[in-house]
Amino acid sequence: MTKVPFVLLAVSLFAGLTGCNVVSVDPGTESVLVDKPYLFGHGGVRPEPVKEGRTITWASTTDINVVITPQTVHVTFDDFSSKDNILLDFDTALQYRITDSVKLIEKYGATNWFKNNVQSQYASIVREAVKGQTMSDMMSNPSTASTVDKEVTNAIRALVKERGLPVEILDVTLGRARPNEDVLKQMNETAAQQQRQKTLVAATVAEEQRAKEQEARAEADNAYRNKLGMTIEQYSAVTIATINADACKAAKACYIVPSGTSVLVGK
Repeated sequence: MTKVPFVLLAVSLFAGLTGCNVVSVDPGTESVLVDKPYLFGHGGVRPEPVKEGRTITWASTTDINVVITPQTVHVTFDDFSSKDNILLDFDTALQYRITDSVKLIEKYGATNWFKNNVQSQYASIVREAVKGQTMSDMMSNPSTASTVDKEVTNAIRALVKERGLPVEILDVTLGRARPNEDVLKQMNETAAQQQRQKTLVAATVAEEQRAKEQEARAEADNAYRNKLGMTIEQYSAVTIATINADACKAAKACYIVPSGTSVLVGK
């Protein structure tokens, strides 16, 4: 009586341990299978990944999905010093592609290869590349930015090759350099001071120009008066008369009265 339940229990346990899983793999992804037998057999990473589609595995087998299409890692760097000792910030992008998913899992244990094997060296490489360029060139010279991007890309490729990582580095872009917050504030204050200085200089030049024009006009009037043989009072009277005549031409009605006469306007 006691043997029958024991046999049933053993059979049930064996069936559970030897059950199956269905692994589904999406396009652009490979699944690396890791066998972990409960009782018998050899465990470890299978030599071939599962491609797009479905496959059946043992219940004890785990699957690790690896994206094999191009991916991008974004890394931000703050306060990297330029050649002229200006602190710059960068939002960098590193584009890569996994070339061997099985090797990645088998030798490096996880898909987070960048953080575990490259990230700290990546920071040093970017820092050294930026140190050789001025702030102005990094911010506004496309040729300099392209040169630095290529320098960093080649250095990262060499590092990945040296460490045997199954990864292809497609491109590295540092993005547009920007001064850190304190430096940017100082730059804005300097720019404002320079603009105020320019405005003051422009106003002074304009005033000087107006003074020169008025002086030239006065000299021309005085020369004309001398040519006519008039005194200053006579020339002033003629000038006033000319102004009044022009005003009368433009007005709807014009009345001329002797000098000093009171004029009543209105009803």
